[in-house]
Amino acid sequence: MKKFILLCCICAAVFYFYANKPAEQAVIELPSLHSKNALLLNEKAEVLYEKNADAIIYPASLTKIMTAIVAIEASDNVHMQTMVTPQTITKFTAQNASMAGFKAGDLVTIEDLLYGTLLASGADATATLANAIAGSEEAFVTRMNDKARELGLDDTHFVNASGLHDAAHVSSVRDLSKLFRYAIKNPYFYEVLTTKSYTTYAPNKLTIANTLYSKMTGVADAIVGGKTGYTPEAGLCLASVIEKNGELFIFVTTNATGHVQTTPLHVADALAAYAAL
Repeated sequence: MKKFILLCCICAAVFYFYANKPAEQAVIELPSLHSKNALLLNEKAEVLYEKNADAIIYPASLTKIMTAIVAIEASDNVHMQTMVTPQTITKFTAQNASMAGFKAGDLVTIEDLLYGTLLASGADATATLANAIAGSEEAFVTRMNDKARELGLDDTHFVNASGLHDAAHVSSVRDLSKLFRYAIKNPYFYEVLTTKSYTTYAPNKLTIANTLYSKMTGVADAIVGGKTGYTPEAGLCLASVIEKNGELFIFVTTNATGHVQTTPLHVADALAAYAAL
């Protein structure tokens, strides 16, 4: 009887192991990636490749995906004007944040700010956008966290709208992929994300270039659109999208070594992933 009970326990343990065995981490073969965290999905949200996708990471400027989609969904009129304040320019210049190039006193539209957010990754754009939509960055961040909960982003918490480093400003590549997939379903978000350059209605006629396409020759032929990110703590980050053979794929990576002046290894990883499809 004891042997029978032991055998039953072993069988139950084996069944439990296989029933709860995690899915294979790769459907397609990729070369060794530079990024420590990665997730590749098709348009059905099926995982084709993953690497440390549930690790808690700093999202850097991939935060601006949430900033933009929250602003878009809250805006009835993207041509509404607002002013860039001197305080905004002073604050983010002092923090050495990436800037879209707006000047204090510029009258800009919500649309201008969205392009400044997604193409140039400008903190001047995100802060002005947050103030215009919610009255303050703090109130806007509350909306961002509400949206994160709505989307089931359990590993995500935002502290600011720009992605500047904060120990409590965290996410995971799996969460960011879910967010990115949600955002690109919005036609206006997708239009802004995939634009190569845009000229604002600001008095100085600022032309905003897509930072992704400036990272590596030939990227525009392979990657339809994407959002780059970098802080020393987050490493080089990228959320990108490609349409191949009539199908949509997204690839999100974080924690590639380097910085904004070095070889864009996050972009190299994306090109390698898409080449393997």
